[in-house]
Amino acid sequence: MTSDTARGSQHLASGAAATSADAARLRTPSRLTRQHFALYRGYLDGVSEAQLHASYGDAGTDVRATRRLIDALRDTLSVLARRARDTEAAHLLRLRPGSIPLFEPSPAAAAVPTLDDFRERIDPDGVYGESELLALYEEEYPPNTSPALDRRVARNARLRRRQAEALARMEASLAQDPRQDHPIDGWFEPAVTARLTAAGLTTIADVIGLIEKRRHRWYAAVPRLGPKGAQRIVDWLQLHAHALQHSLSPLVLLPRRQWGPEHAALARHAAASENDALVMAPLEALRVPAALDGSRGSNRAGANARFDTDIRAIFAWLDAHSASEHTRRAYRREAERLLLWALLEKGKPLSSLDGREGAEYIDTFLPDPQPASRWVSARRGERHVSSWRPFGGPLSDRSRESARSILSAMCEWLVREAYLATNPFAGLARAASPPVFDSAGRTLDLQQWQTVLQSVTREEYTFSEHRDRLALLLAYATGLRRAELAAATTDALSVGRLRGVDGAVWRLAVDSGRSSPRTVLLPPVVVDALEENLALRGLPGPLACAAGTPVLAQARGGQPITPDGIGKIFKGIFMRAAAILDARAPGSGRHLRKVSTHWLRHTHSTHALGHGAELREVGAGLGHADLSTTSLYLQQEDSGRFLGVEKLIRHASRPKKHS
Repeated sequence: MTSDTARGSQHLASGAAATSADAARLRTPSRLTRQHFALYRGYLDGVSEAQLHASYGDAGTDVRATRRLIDALRDTLSVLARRARDTEAAHLLRLRPGSIPLFEPSPAAAAVPTLDDFRERIDPDGVYGESELLALYEEEYPPNTSPALDRRVARNARLRRRQAEALARMEASLAQDPRQDHPIDGWFEPAVTARLTAAGLTTIADVIGLIEKRRHRWYAAVPRLGPKGAQRIVDWLQLHAHALQHSLSPLVLLPRRQWGPEHAALARHAAASENDALVMAPLEALRVPAALDGSRGSNRAGANARFDTDIRAIFAWLDAHSASEHTRRAYRREAERLLLWALLEKGKPLSSLDGREGAEYIDTFLPDPQPASRWVSARRGERHVSSWRPFGGPLSDRSRESARSILSAMCEWLVREAYLATNPFAGLARAASPPVFDSAGRTLDLQQWQTVLQSVTREEYTFSEHRDRLALLLAYATGLRRAELAAATTDALSVGRLRGVDGAVWRLAVDSGRSSPRTVLLPPVVVDALEENLALRGLPGPLACAAGTPVLAQARGGQPITPDGIGKIFKGIFMRAAAILDARAPGSGRHLRKVSTHWLRHTHSTHALGHGAELREVGAGLGHADLSTTSLYLQQEDSGRFLGVEKLIRHASRPKKHS
């Protein structure tokens, strides 16, 4: 038995019931796979049921399930052998282990252990085959030979050989390999088949497609199928990956937040050989033939650069210029698209592109990537699936301008690094005029802010309601990005004094990776809300919490909320506030329905500056490297920003008096 078979067979799926000639109905496989025969071969070889269950059994069951499967296989094989008029196989395959001993000790050899006892002592893990084990046994305990004993040994050896041959005949005629176009009926348990069918899945290909589309929570689309049942189906698909000619990526069932650069499925491949076919793949998995890898590109500055191929040059640029993961993804996307276009459309390495081709890429290809079947994905897909494509559709003028700017900066850096001789994007006209920043159009006015804050204010809160209010207060008071909100932890908090402010002042350290670390101020109303939220979680005060305690936590388990989860929280808040405005005056909530998390950053800046906060201090809190960016919010000391935001929050939180 190979280790692959032993591991993979742990989750064999049994099908419909079959009836033996003279017994009650038993749960038997309606399709016999090679793993079923491997299990029964181990049983006939005398492997213990406990070991067979450990190697072949379902992890969610005990040894009794494997014992029942063995009994069902014995009856099924016997019935099928009789139907095939193979009487010998029908008889031999029903013989239980021990009924054909390979060696029978004489009565005088009472102290000599049995072969089974010898196996347990010498080979508990089942490493040796029967012939090897027998040779070791006879070497340690030479048999007392006699003509009668020799005849019995020879007879039993013949019977064991004929038994093995009978099982091989049955396997050759009955064992089936699954194919993607096979109906799921017969390959999975009837109950599982019914659940998959209820979800509209009729073939194995349908199941594979759903898994790749929905990823790690694919089973949520199948009624009454939980994670354990889903895992058994996935294990079965991985076991039969060769026969199905499809392997699920290890990342299909792993949440994106658990992906790491060290994951094997994301590892960079070595350069391909001259004969390897070039196929569409993301940058980290792209295999480029040596003739196209850029080592001999016509636009190379020379052979003395720190990197010798286009892919290595791109990764070096990404490592040098990606201060944050968000920036790295944006830069990688543009470099990846250009490299693939050069390889697949122009048939040359990126380091052979010239100015004319740079203009063609920006002005002709990006507005309409063709052929669409090669470049455009029909639906959003993860990078590790075979259907991945680098585009979601044609690029707008603003997106093309972003691509031009990023690629020109990349090639200029490669020129400075003596990798490229010239920048193919140098002097290329802008694809679009820079957008005019409209802070007013993406900011909540005071009345809208008051409506939003009042929409999350309650007399009594559930945990989720209180958490959402804390998130809103924290975002408005600090101007943090959603990724920074998601990453905020209590060990980043500190307490100090601030000139012009009575009482202690709380600060939150922020390290987004975009710029140098900074701190933001937390008004007392935000600190009060945080202390209340921690109490709801059964935690002590902010400074007494364990390291890594998230400021904003999930309702179940207290785990950090992802940046996407933060966005969903705010989208729900704004939609509910919009409904309140619409109830007062139909159509008045239209503006709030367009609000995103980033609008709170604009609102924080505009309100703080409007209340007299200093431009330099607001820019520092936002993490702006250039004050010209902060000045876009205009229509001056830390204490002005701190006290102004606190006053706006408390005013908006005050319940309105109704006449």
